[in-house]
Amino acid sequence: MSKKSLCTKFSLNQEGFTLLELLVVIGMLGVIATFVTPAIGNWRIEKNIEKDFFALVGVIDYLKAKTRVVNGTSILTCSAPNTLTYTISSYAQSGTATKHALYDASILETKTENILSGDTFLECATGTNIIFLNNSKATSWTGEIVYQFSGITDKVNYSAYKVTLNSATAFVQQYRWNKTSESWTELR
Repeated sequence: MSKKSLCTKFSLNQEGFTLLELLVVIGMLGVIATFVTPAIGNWRIEKNIEKDFFALVGVIDYLKAKTRVVNGTSILTCSAPNTLTYTISSYAQSGTATKHALYDASILETKTENILSGDTFLECATGTNIIFLNNSKATSWTGEIVYQFSGITDKVNYSAYKVTLNSATAFVQQYRWNKTSESWTELR
């Protein structure tokens, strides 16, 4: 067999991809990744905002129910920017203006870890106490959960939620920021 026929025989039986085909596929994957990566990042931020909103509403509902069950008082505290903790006491306060001196002596449950994930921003003044009474009354309060980057709140690109607590009935009104109309829309 000659050298020429041997080379032809081997080149006809070769299988695989050429270098050009591999480079085209890698280039296409790079272009697709460029579009997908920011969408995944935005999705994670949106889910963190939503998770913290539902955690806040869940804790408020839990404190209202637990306060009635133990016939006492509970306090949700903004101990630092973006940090929420709570305590539940068997002492039944009569007002929501301030924490009574006997409240601490009868504490049944304390949550010292932050309720929120820390990936979002809760607009709540440090030292704010939201007091829940056993007669279904609470401190009037409004809090917003938003995405904040370098101290700037971003309601244009990401969702935002607002919770308003009625003082007379402890009813929780829930709102979501409407990006189109740039206003709050009530949920439920």
